[in-house]
Amino acid sequence: MKQCKTMAEVREEIDRVDRLIVPLLLERLQYIAQAGHIKPNRSAVRDNWRVEDVVSKAKSVAEQQSGNQSYIEDIYRHLIEWSINHEFGVWDMAHQDVSEG
Repeated sequence: MKQCKTMAEVREEIDRVDRLIVPLLLERLQYIAQAGHIKPNRSAVRDNWRVEDVVSKAKSVAEQQSGNQSYIEDIYRHLIEWSINHEFGVWDMAHQDVSEG
């Protein structure tokens, strides 16, 4: 990690990190959409065991990096909830013809 001396440097580094994070988040979202097509029924979209598994793994990575686990947990819980809602929408669209038929 670069040690910044000015706010301009801090902002430049934050922008650099964001350019790395955003493509990964978008890739993650594509896998969420795939899950919405694969899961056999709507009740399978929310998997509480998997939520806790993902959060636990993210916190573990934060711990290995000597990072703030609460920060990571909060972000991941929000990310997962948004992802679940997105997956519900994908599932509904993918199975619309089946439920209407």
